[in-house]
Amino acid sequence: MTALLSVDGLTKSYGSTLALDDLSLTVASGAVFGLLGPNGSGKSTLIRLVLGFLHPDAGRIDFAGGERTIGYLPDRPAMPFGARLIEYLELMGKLAGLERSSLRRRARQQLADVGLIHAAEWRIGACSRGMLQRLALAAALIHDPALVILDEPLNGLDPAGQHAMRAQIQRIHAAGHTLLVSTHRLNDIAPLCTHLAILHRGQLVRSGAQAELLPLQESVTCRVQPMSASLVMRLQSQFPAADVSPVAIHLSGAACAHKSDVLRVLLDAGVDVIGLDQARTTPEDLYLEAIQGR
Repeated sequence: MTALLSVDGLTKSYGSTLALDDLSLTVASGAVFGLLGPNGSGKSTLIRLVLGFLHPDAGRIDFAGGERTIGYLPDRPAMPFGARLIEYLELMGKLAGLERSSLRRRARQQLADVGLIHAAEWRIGACSRGMLQRLALAAALIHDPALVILDEPLNGLDPAGQHAMRAQIQRIHAAGHTLLVSTHRLNDIAPLCTHLAILHRGQLVRSGAQAELLPLQESVTCRVQPMSASLVMRLQSQFPAADVSPVAIHLSGAACAHKSDVLRVLLDAGVDVIGLDQARTTPEDLYLEAIQGR
């Protein structure tokens, strides 16, 4: 995939605090690139540098073709509460350089896309937190940017609002936009991403395609009544990839494909199965593994 955004050796300090430490990454065109990490890991500093709000101490930021066309959804959008939704989007379109003749049409289309066309004439102050977030998203997309940056897009939203925002991220990606999504809510956003980067104390500790970083690493633990030594040995011989003890059989990765076979052997042997625990590697698991020892 062609790189839309390249960051090389980016370093930024605030006084004696090192916010970014020689950070390099590439965002491919058409990707949903997730910036993962807790508060204070450097995500917001990186975004402000990409937007041009800050200047780096060292390093460079390059956009494909040299043109920086960005839509930005901040963590806490600021809006004029007395304005109507349609007026606000027309203003944002005007500031983005859209032709006057297309402002109203474009604004109404964006409201429709985020599910707010029914509220076009509402005052912004009458909107819920979720509606405000979707309005801010419409404003970020009003000029059809190449790169859409979302900074903590789920913050402050109730479950229904979070569901709506995740659906919007999927819609924007399907429409052909490239997204850079910053979040500390690893398990909520990461499944939507094609690529992930994990930041910790200003450093990039892991980066790559989600399929590479988060394989469907499943694990299964079958808890049983104590088995005889002969049955334990039989299971160990028949399923060498399994971890077998007298009271449990643990399978992980590719070995999980034998789950049904293991259960059949246990049932045929008359063993009482107490429970079956299944789990998959989560983005939080990946993050904790990546920062161990750092």
